[in-house]
Amino acid sequence: MDLGETTVLVGPNNAGKTAILDALRIALTRRWGQRGTGFSEYDIHMADEATDPKKSSGVRIELKSEERRPGEWPDTIAEDLGDIVQLDLDGHRSVSLRVRYAWNAGTENFEPSWGFLAADREPLVGVAARRVNFERFWRYLPVFYLGALRDAGDEFSARSSQFWTRLLKDLHIPSDLESRILQDLDVLNEQLLKADPRLGQIAETLSETTSIAARDQEGELDLRMVPLKTWDLLSRAEIILRNEPALPWLPLRRQGQGIQSLSVIFLFQAFVDHLLHELYAPGSEPVLALEEPETHLHPQAVRTLWSHINALPGQKIVTTHSPYFVQHVPFRDLRLVRLTTEGTEVRSLPASFFVSFPEMDGLVDVVAQSGGKLTYEPSSETLTVHGNLEENFYRKLLSCCGQDERRAELASRLCDLRAQSSLHVTDDELQALETYARRMRGEIFFAERWLIVEGQADYLIVHAIAHALDYDLDQHGVSVIDAQNNGSPAIFAALARALAIPWLAVFDGDEKGNEFIKQIQNRGFESTEIQKRCRTLPKGDLEEQLVADGLGPELRETLAGIDGENAKNLDDESLLHRLRSSKTKYAAELATRIRCNSELAARTPAAFRDAIEQLRGLA
Repeated sequence: MDLGETTVLVGPNNAGKTAILDALRIALTRRWGQRGTGFSEYDIHMADEATDPKKSSGVRIELKSEERRPGEWPDTIAEDLGDIVQLDLDGHRSVSLRVRYAWNAGTENFEPSWGFLAADREPLVGVAARRVNFERFWRYLPVFYLGALRDAGDEFSARSSQFWTRLLKDLHIPSDLESRILQDLDVLNEQLLKADPRLGQIAETLSETTSIAARDQEGELDLRMVPLKTWDLLSRAEIILRNEPALPWLPLRRQGQGIQSLSVIFLFQAFVDHLLHELYAPGSEPVLALEEPETHLHPQAVRTLWSHINALPGQKIVTTHSPYFVQHVPFRDLRLVRLTTEGTEVRSLPASFFVSFPEMDGLVDVVAQSGGKLTYEPSSETLTVHGNLEENFYRKLLSCCGQDERRAELASRLCDLRAQSSLHVTDDELQALETYARRMRGEIFFAERWLIVEGQADYLIVHAIAHALDYDLDQHGVSVIDAQNNGSPAIFAALARALAIPWLAVFDGDEKGNEFIKQIQNRGFESTEIQKRCRTLPKGDLEEQLVADGLGPELRETLAGIDGENAKNLDDESLLHRLRSSKTKYAAELATRIRCNSELAARTPAAFRDAIEQLRGLA
């Protein structure tokens, strides 16, 4: 799983999003001693109730931290971590860490282990395995976690907060100023005690305590209405704010949950800005694991949140359940996390694809001829294709295998690489979707299945038919995509394939509808899959199909209700003309009738009804 500067995980509950954050936390904090290792037996995958964790191979987490461009890391980091830094032929430096947790029959315990890896993923030994290397590495890559249930009371506590406590304790007050503050506090306390004589009387009564508890001499008792020391004063510091100039100032704890949740996120930024490089190594970069930043915020606020989260310092791995937040996340920064029969699966829209492939005769020449489409890293034996692997280069790579005894296995790897790269969606296509499909982006990435139709009229009528047939699309996690208003149907089909989202499509049976199917086929879809997933209306466009299916009377009544004109005596040609000139209006009215009338729904186009039936359990 490739993690960018900001990576957003989306998916249903219990799919594995939090487990990914936990894996990062455990691997990068190595909590030993009183705090434990961070692991428990429940972290080991159990396929069913009878699974014995002791017989499992356990947990394995591998993290690779690498430069985005050669020379990005300061030389001080390379020198400090020299024992564990790996360098590839392109000049990129990296550090790879492996963490394991498994049953040890010898000690009869579940035991964790941490170790650094070479470029070939074999464990580093000798000086590279020294404990000091781990301590240095974690100082450069500190990880912080903010859960979905962010409690401002805890995070702004002077005693227990991971950020606020350190910020307050790091404040330095000059000694002469501190002395004056203490004097002022004493004067203020005395004035308050004199303000009401009863306070002095209360103090005198309470002083009896010292006469009983005192040993050789009687002690003294005083009332303190203000802090005694400057640290007591700082420890009582709190955030107060107001949202508008005319509103009163209120403590943060009296604000709404949304404001409190946001304040914790920006408290992290303040901590990084002012203290990170003092508490950790110079040049260190924080990793923030952040769950559901949208918690308690209204939709408009959530839409603006992405830019603020993206601007936070360090690397961010974020989980969200908000379609409003996802609307503004770049496509390549999204990761769809789903729970399948094979376990958790993570899908994305990468710009490149790679496979493990040994260096062979002719390979370097093929890579050089590709004009940058192919790259190869000998130290890790990684072959990468940037974009789609074209057929001619695929054939050239196959020829490199020659008569090697591993030819069948290597050919299979290349075949998998070609299949993966066929899922590639170009930057231009994604940019078009940024323009057209922003409104629906948040919704479709949370859907279980997609139904692609041409326009808004189809969208309205399909929803109504499904509801009347007792298969409410929203309830069953189906997104209907009116592709013509949001880009190209072929792009959505390619997106669905790349993200492993089951999909169907229904188009008009006219020239444009057939062109849409041809565009999908040109994206590398097999004819059998086109036949399985795509349907057309046999009589032509939507209006022609509705009239052919016998809905003429209902359509004439609908038109009469829209504009008040007599439409009962319209011939079919005139009816079609009127319908096409007011597509959305007639479709909305007809949808209202269909939604509450199963008999009418049964007479609607069979292509729609068959697609809705096929959606049930579609994989």
